Amino acid sequence: MKKILKVFGAILGIIVILGAIFFIVDYNRVQKQEKPIFCIENPAGEINDGGTIEYFGLGYKVIDFHTLAGFDDIKIGTWFMTYNDFEEEIKKYQENDNMKARLKAVVVKVNNNNFLALGIENGTELYSIGLDNIELKKGQEILIYFNGDVMETYPAKLGNVGKVEIIKDKSDIQIPDDILRFCYSTKDNVTVTISELSNSGITLKIKDTNDMPYNYSHNYIINKKVKNKNYTGVGKQIGENTKNSTPGYTRNGNRIYMGRIK
Repeated sequence: MKKILKVFGAILGIIVILGAIFFIVDYNRVQKQEKPIFCIENPAGEINDGGTIEYFGLGYKVIDFHTLAGFDDIKIGTWFMTYNDFEEEIKKYQENDNMKARLKAVVVKVNNNNFLALGIENGTELYSIGLDNIELKKGQEILIYFNGDVMETYPAKLGNVGKVEIIKDKSDIQIPDDILRFCYSTKDNVTVTISELSNSGITLKIKDTNDMPYNYSHNYIINKKVKNKNYTGVGKQIGENTKNSTPGYTRNGNRIYMGRIK
């Protein structure tokens, strides 16, 4: 029995010594913001917050934070350490990060959970800002605090917004008509009917009930739905093949082709 206890004690001692060595090595790596090498990754995989990963060592745990808010840090502690232990630190980081960039703009349109604003420094740039509980109105001049990220879409989208500050209740900046038209006009308020159609031309009647009607040109392209009665299977030509229409080829058996006529 004593021999068994000695063996057990020796094994336990080796485990403790190895655990201490592993912890010291991984602790020093964490201080340098490097991943641990004597740990195994949590089999559950990444935490659904942007890519945070937990690692388990001999008596200790490492959390490698990669959050959507930009919090990027590595923490080491006991097995009892949890993600929520750093909730305040993550929140404080996010608040500070979301205040490092500023944009002066004029409110163009306010929706339920976002608003559109025209940048003052660049009078042609329209921005979409996602923000809950918005108490803004069209024409106000504002200062937007955010994390500096700008998505190159149209309208451009700002990254995480910290706060919005009202500078003037009525800005002196005039919002261009094309910006107002983009934000407020809709194609649902436009109807197009054919008054006359012949081989030599077409006459259209356009009714636009938008407060700011669209600008229309005199050149139009009309798409015509056509069918090929001789369609026999996948890969066969479909659509008319005339000087006014270009045929297409099907992959999935769809018998309708949108041809184009001049």
